[in-house]
Amino acid sequence: MSSVVNKTLKSSLLFLLVLAGCQSGSPPDTTKPERPKQTEATSSSSTPSEKVDEEAFVPTRITIPTLDVKANIEVVGKDKQGRMDVPKETNQVAWYKYGAKAGQTGNVVLAGHLDDEEGPAVFYDLAKLKKGQRIEVTGKTGQEMSYVVTNVMSYPVDEAPVGSIFGATVMNKLTLISCIGTFTSSKGYDQRLVVTAEQDD
Repeated sequence: MSSVVNKTLKSSLLFLLVLAGCQSGSPPDTTKPERPKQTEATSSSSTPSEKVDEEAFVPTRITIPTLDVKANIEVVGKDKQGRMDVPKETNQVAWYKYGAKAGQTGNVVLAGHLDDEEGPAVFYDLAKLKKGQRIEVTGKTGQEMSYVVTNVMSYPVDEAPVGSIFGATVMNKLTLISCIGTFTSSKGYDQRLVVTAEQDD
């Protein structure tokens, strides 16, 4: 059971405020890398990645079968400190609207809480994910996209590689972020958990 369970309301509120900076640092510009302009000779055809981009959608629900995670996704931007905001509910996940959409070339960034004052939250078991396991996201009208885990890493809070976590990419990538490690009432959790996955062809 988490170290924040049964803490006072004051400590719980502090926890939620600290968690708002869970990914440590301000996300860089996540604009999708510019593609070369098509010539008249090639403009009539589309590359496979461009066809996928046409099917891109805002993710509204995430499923991680091996962890029995099924959660709604809300849209977030940046907080007052310029950091990615976090979901308002601990049983929901946040999608960073300045990143890529699901199915789009780029980096789809999702964040979720580890726990709250009542116990485990949506990403409590995220560190148990292993390479090759699947993460599925769906859209409002039933669109589906599947990603395969490629890496699970944790970093000290002040050493998290913000550039690679949020940075633009020519891959179809999914990044999940949460907190992990040791909790203190003054600083919150001392590590950031980052799971990366690639779109399943």
